[in-house]
Amino acid sequence: MIRAINLAMLALTVTICFGLYRVTHAAQERAQDLRKIEGEITEEARAIDVLKAEWTHLAQPSKVQAMATRYLGLEPMKATQVAYLNDIPMRPKEARLSDIEAIPFSKDGEHIPVYDDSAPVPTAKPASVGR
Repeated sequence: MIRAINLAMLALTVTICFGLYRVTHAAQERAQDLRKIEGEITEEARAIDVLKAEWTHLAQPSKVQAMATRYLGLEPMKATQVAYLNDIPMRPKEARLSDIEAIPFSKDGEHIPVYDDSAPVPTAKPASVGR
């Protein structure tokens, strides 16, 4: 009887030791995976910092203006291109937002807005406007 209990305890001890070994090994593998993922996160954070620095450098107004002039042919606005609020015609009361005909300078029948030299050129500042 004592021999049976001793064998049972020995089997239980071996089983517990084997289970403890498996749990310890699994925990070490997870810790190694965690270190690997943390390293990848650090690398990505560094890459993001580099991209932010590059974006800050490229988004400087002087660089943007130089690229717009070089590649798009854009030029700075002239003072004559500014219109005053009083120069904008009021929308007719019967017009709805969906009415394309209410858009100034649309060609008749085509319902396509036209942005060309037919638009009025801004005039001098009205005397009624202060400043």
